[in-house]
Amino acid sequence: MNKIVTFRDYSIGQPYVEKTTRNGWIRFGASNLYPQEVLDLVNASPLQKAILESKKTYILGAGLEKTEANIYTPNMLETWQELIEKCVTDWVYFKAFAVQAILNESGNRFSFYHTPVDQVRLAQFNERNIIEKAYLCTDWSRAQRNRNVVEIPMFGTETPVKGKSYLLYFKEYQPNNYYYAVPEFMAAANYIAADGALSQYYLNYIKNNFSANLAIRFPIEPTEEKKEELYNNLIKSFGGSENAGNILLLFGESGVIPEINAIESVNADLYNSVVDIIKTAIISANRLTSPVLAGIGTSTGFSSKSDELIAAYTQYKLTVVADERKFVADCFNKLLEMNNLERVINFIDFDLRKEFEGESTANDNVEKEGNNVDEKAEENNEDKSDIEDGNE
Repeated sequence: MNKIVTFRDYSIGQPYVEKTTRNGWIRFGASNLYPQEVLDLVNASPLQKAILESKKTYILGAGLEKTEANIYTPNMLETWQELIEKCVTDWVYFKAFAVQAILNESGNRFSFYHTPVDQVRLAQFNERNIIEKAYLCTDWSRAQRNRNVVEIPMFGTETPVKGKSYLLYFKEYQPNNYYYAVPEFMAAANYIAADGALSQYYLNYIKNNFSANLAIRFPIEPTEEKKEELYNNLIKSFGGSENAGNILLLFGESGVIPEINAIESVNADLYNSVVDIIKTAIISANRLTSPVLAGIGTSTGFSSKSDELIAAYTQYKLTVVADERKFVADCFNKLLEMNNLERVINFIDFDLRKEFEGESTANDNVEKEGNNVDEKAEENNEDKSDIEDGNE
């Protein structure tokens, strides 16, 4: 009877969102830990991590525009810039962010505090298609209602009470994602996981002396204890990058010397092709207009790297950054409106050309100063030579 060989499925699908709930909250993912799974996936992928950190920088730009309007501060501990930076971080990683609003004792102004959006779970829609409350927990893997899960009403579901916290959950509309937002880069989740797996592969490859390992066949069958001892001794002597190039000495009579055969390594071109496929898929899922925006060098027809970066950023700003900045700014301007303040929150964009010109000017000045020093040194040498000639 022939055996059927099956392979384990490592693919990553869309998160399961439970539509009914026993504890009050809607589960986000089969284990209710989808945000943590996203973080683990991103942190294991150097490319995806770099893209998100770059995107955060591009959205925040050069900071907030200055305004003469008195918009106070969002709370006693933070500026608007600091609060927005935290929320933008959540936004680029999870495509959503959350803020708590607390009405002060005077009843005339709200204070606003960042709430890590990965700690938020929402309740079910009611018969009026409104989510009335949410639940907060710092560790959903150990969540127990009435112990480490806090219930909080959503803002707008009741008349605000002084000193009471209300939650605002901000996300864009996504088809079929009625409760939680799913980052667009998760369309390339399998490629992001592959990028992380490749980094682990290369680490193991280095630790094993850039070898696909050796097959060592002993002419005798040692005991289990002896097998383990031999294995540990070989690993200790020849395993790891620090033992690369060590010499293996074998002693014995003909016919009883261990037989060593090298296992042929997989073609390196195959791995290079895989790396290129992974990189292309991740960049496409993140809607990057050029790899240079994530710090990856390219071979293009631009006369300089600065021109390439400026062109790539201009297109990326028009297709991605501008809309996401507008969404974030609109959300925070709504918070200002809650305190009867003007909508004055706007981002300052980078002036990349000016930055590069400034860098170029600084380099020119350094080079000019260096030339002046050289010229002065030559003049001093000439003067010294003239003095010596006079003494003679």
